[in-house]
Amino acid sequence: MSDFLQLIHVPDNIFTEALVWTILIPLLVIAAGNIIRAFNSMITAGLSKVMGAGPAFVIRNYVTYPGTIHHEFAHALLATVTGAKVTSITLVPRGQTLGQVEFIPRGNIFLRSLQLSISAVAPVICGGISLSLMYMFLWQKLTEWWHYPLFIYFFVSILFHMTMSTQDLKNFVKGLIPSLIVIYIITLAVLAF
Repeated sequence: MSDFLQLIHVPDNIFTEALVWTILIPLLVIAAGNIIRAFNSMITAGLSKVMGAGPAFVIRNYVTYPGTIHHEFAHALLATVTGAKVTSITLVPRGQTLGQVEFIPRGNIFLRSLQLSISAVAPVICGGISLSLMYMFLWQKLTEWWHYPLFIYFFVSILFHMTMSTQDLKNFVKGLIPSLIVIYIITLAVLAF
């Protein structure tokens, strides 16, 4: 990071490094969610040309349904961890909606905004953590031939659902300032110790 700061002529200290990370972290999370979303759209469009829109939707969304479950529970988990009250989790697909989490933000305006923002990026954050943990702790333990396709199936299912909906993006923007403050404080603490 120091080389990067020198390259752009920014003073090299933990305060400016924390500021750079505070800007980069949300950009990377949103970029990851949008890149995966674009990739999913390309796959769905390709499948649609070959077999039609209906089967393509089913293959892309229902075949990877464990990823939907992970996606919705990620929203619920981070909403709860940040202090919101989860009122319902729906895992029954209805039309284009594969699942849904409803929650009530609680606390002052800062906390409510933070809850909206953090829960919005939850599928990307929790998905990245889950995939990393799966690779670090499960991949080496695969011994039977059928373990590998099963591992890949769940890995791809989670990966395909590490996206942010339009509503997720709106919620993220609503809580952007509190999120940036929290990211800055955490990053500063990590860099200091």
